[in-house]
Amino acid sequence: MALSQELRIALEKTELTFEEVRAFGTGLAFLTEEEQAEFTTIIKENPEHIYPLYISFKAKLHAAQGTEEEWQAAIEQELVELEEYMSKRRVGDEIA
Repeated sequence: MALSQELRIALEKTELTFEEVRAFGTGLAFLTEEEQAEFTTIIKENPEHIYPLYISFKAKLHAAQGTEEEWQAAIEQELVELEEYMSKRRVGDEIA
């Protein structure tokens, strides 16, 4: 499957480097059209999410080449980071 033009443009408008956009785009091309459309919406509505999503992608890509334990550790770390991010976001929303 190919990366949608809309998602490619959305990625290029982020603060990711050309190399990061290319690597992330290659992985995102495996998403269905509907998933790509949803991802595009997320990036457009919350551009600050792109770098944490990219880091998570790279960590899972690296873990996928390792053992089952490394894969599980990457998933667990991602969940911890997402919880921390959401907690910080809730606190920020309460202050605003």
